[in-house]
Amino acid sequence: MLIRSLLAVALVSGTIQAQAKPVAGLNPTLLRLTTDSLEVYLVRQGERYRSGTIVDALDTVRVNDELRLQRVYRRTDVALGNGVDTLVDAFADLTLRRIDSRSDEGGVEHEEWRGGRIVGVVEQSGKPARQIDMAAPGGAFSSASFDLVVRAAPLVDGYAVTVSAFSGRQGAKTVSARVAASETLFPFGATWRVEADFGGRAATFWITKDSRRLVRQLVHVAPGLEILILATR
Repeated sequence: MLIRSLLAVALVSGTIQAQAKPVAGLNPTLLRLTTDSLEVYLVRQGERYRSGTIVDALDTVRVNDELRLQRVYRRTDVALGNGVDTLVDAFADLTLRRIDSRSDEGGVEHEEWRGGRIVGVVEQSGKPARQIDMAAPGGAFSSASFDLVVRAAPLVDGYAVTVSAFSGRQGAKTVSARVAASETLFPFGATWRVEADFGGRAATFWITKDSRRLVRQLVHVAPGLEILILATR
């Protein structure tokens, strides 16, 4: 999941830059509905410092006869700040349905997909609330759900995917990922190492081949500064 509190906030208006398109071969049933516990580390000049924890829970809900994937992402971390994100996407294709985010540093973000538009509000301490109302003619992916899109994709060595993704705090961006290699990662076994680009910010995912868990994530924040997120088991 993209680390919201480390990214610049952008004023959101207008239309998503590129119409969202279905990802060929996407299979959300590959995603394991479970709760993962993760540890967060700051890495400065190669030195690692533990800064906190994340609990990442995946489940399904049904809303108006539509099956949806619900992700609840809880952070307790001195570097990233404390917060809870609830992300709800259509289970069939993982396109955005609702975002509710509350955090110490990022304030409040709420958006919903309503018949081809994304509407909502971003509220941050000391700033006026920003209303969001923008066209999303083909639906849209949530930036915070991009790793789920990758994990549900038909991964093989060399596989690549590019989509338009949205965040109320950051706006619409083109995000992409490519399977760079297959690696064995103790104690999780065989993984795909995936290099991702979140509109100019690089990250690396390690995704298990058997369960499609994201067991390791490295986010490049600045020269000499990275965030490392590790599954605890």
